[in-house]
Amino acid sequence: MARFNLKDSDEYYLTLTEQPKRFDPDCPVTNVFFDDTNGQVFTVRSGGIGGVTVNSMDDRKCTSFQMEDKGPIISIKLSPDQKILAIQRNHESQSAAVEFVNFKDMSPTNVEYSHSCKWKNAKILGFVWPKANEIAFITDHGIELFQVLPEKKQLKSLKNTTFSGAWFSWCPQSNIVLLAGNNGILLQPFYLNNSTITKLQKLELDSMRPVVERDVFLLCLCDTTWCAVFRHGVSASVAAPGPTEVWLMPITGPSGFHYTHILKTGLVGRFAVNVVDDLVVVHHQSTQTSQVFDIMEESKVENSIAVHIPLVAGASMRPALVEGQPCSMYSGTWVVFQPDYIIDARLGCLWQVQLLPAGLAHSVPKDEISKIVAALLRRTDGRDTIYRILHQLISDAGVYLVELSKVFDEINSVYRKWADLEAARHTAGQVAPRPRAPAPARVLVSQADVCEQLLPAHSDDRHLVQVVTAYLASLSRQELVVQAGTSAAGVRALVARRAGGRLRALVRRAALADSRPLACQLLSLHRLHAAAAQLALDMLWRLKGHEEVVEVLLSWEEPISAVGAAKQAGGNVWNNLPARKLLAGAKNDPSAFVAVYHALLNRNDRLRGSPHFLKAEQCDIYVEHYKKLTSEQ
Repeated sequence: MARFNLKDSDEYYLTLTEQPKRFDPDCPVTNVFFDDTNGQVFTVRSGGIGGVTVNSMDDRKCTSFQMEDKGPIISIKLSPDQKILAIQRNHESQSAAVEFVNFKDMSPTNVEYSHSCKWKNAKILGFVWPKANEIAFITDHGIELFQVLPEKKQLKSLKNTTFSGAWFSWCPQSNIVLLAGNNGILLQPFYLNNSTITKLQKLELDSMRPVVERDVFLLCLCDTTWCAVFRHGVSASVAAPGPTEVWLMPITGPSGFHYTHILKTGLVGRFAVNVVDDLVVVHHQSTQTSQVFDIMEESKVENSIAVHIPLVAGASMRPALVEGQPCSMYSGTWVVFQPDYIIDARLGCLWQVQLLPAGLAHSVPKDEISKIVAALLRRTDGRDTIYRILHQLISDAGVYLVELSKVFDEINSVYRKWADLEAARHTAGQVAPRPRAPAPARVLVSQADVCEQLLPAHSDDRHLVQVVTAYLASLSRQELVVQAGTSAAGVRALVARRAGGRLRALVRRAALADSRPLACQLLSLHRLHAAAAQLALDMLWRLKGHEEVVEVLLSWEEPISAVGAAKQAGGNVWNNLPARKLLAGAKNDPSAFVAVYHALLNRNDRLRGSPHFLKAEQCDIYVEHYKKLTSEQ
């Protein structure tokens, strides 16, 4: 299979942030915690007496302080507004409680208080901050939601709900908690919003295949919250399990998008998942590769299930450097958090995973170029790579014309959907329809973009005619009106290459729609291409520009044709056409002048009962010219 290689692209399509955020590595006297809500790493030395350092990719969320060692810490997190610190400790003999410390300007104020779980003998599995002043205790008995009143050093109960859970997963982007019950067979999501707890539709799994905590997590993807589950393949041999799949089951999101997506990895072993620019990134440790899946790509849905394979072949992330030295990639000490964090606590590094769009087109099968462009249209930073691909396809159109046509279709299809939504949004009294899929394209390539940024760079290319034809044909297939600038650029290219037949075919098939600006442009090119003039006249005639047709014929010194066109146009055009203008146009051709003169006499007789010209018509000079011509015969 022939492959397409984007010039000046490298083999990597994923990378870690160039400069990791460094922190003190995990060791016997230092514990490391991560808060995925705020993206903060806490390093606690000697229980806090040796200091607590908070690091983040956002420098505004970095600080350090000291606190008293009151026992082993299980979890430590700042509120979203960075004004309250919450700490959960391992107190086996005491009632389940969470400690609080008020903060000001990223420093503790030494105002401390605590709050216990309401249920006796309950175990706090963890806590989350749905809002700046609200905290939820997740316990094995259910969820308790509180309002934190830092000035009063107390918590006010807002809501609670009971559920027997063994572990939970939290999505800070959507404020959804997923509790696991019934030994991993039942997954129950709860929505924490507006100071209340809403129980959502439960997810019931196969009783023969219960899930464990390490295989379940929540993620936000394409404006939808999903429960992602690693489904490890089952085979006759325990020693050789089948390949792992990632099941994405929707919890919340736009209507019309509620079906399960199955991501086929084709691999076995240890996996982790990130989300980068609405792509699901599946990391595989043993092969040291990552796969990317785009759930927005077209796929057949059967029984409310869509199956996906990797967008491109799995590849390693670009090797990372720490202080100028290569670090171990896909290390066993890596811990992956949503949406795009990777932590190496042993090394003391926090990274974020980033997409390198050009790498997606580094080496792909020739017939999958359009699929890659479709994916790039949905990526935040996809524009530059799309333009690079287009430039290369246009330059090599002799090889890639079919693929270029498919790429144009992808681009114009996206633009058509956007244009339809915009038109509906601006139509009085009409509500814009919601798209079937929740993630709209992030890159739009308009006709102006193609005509101003793409085609001019290829004005001397050998296959420019085919490229222009393919683009105009694609616009026609997507039922997009060809704009004046696009018509002008297309016509210039075709006429310059003397592709008159192609030009006539495009007009005949309405790929170039009739318009006065296009007709005027074709007229201006009649000296370069005679057929362009006839195309223009035909177009003007279809547009009912009969007067313009007559004017053009007179300017070409074809008065007989002008009279014929005026008569064919109907009474109003022929009857109102000034006699002096017609006679002036015919003066230099005696035979034509006589014919036009007689046609006008007949018109005068029919309209006024007399063949003579009126004095106001100022035709005396032409009457004398007629007498002179006829006397000489």
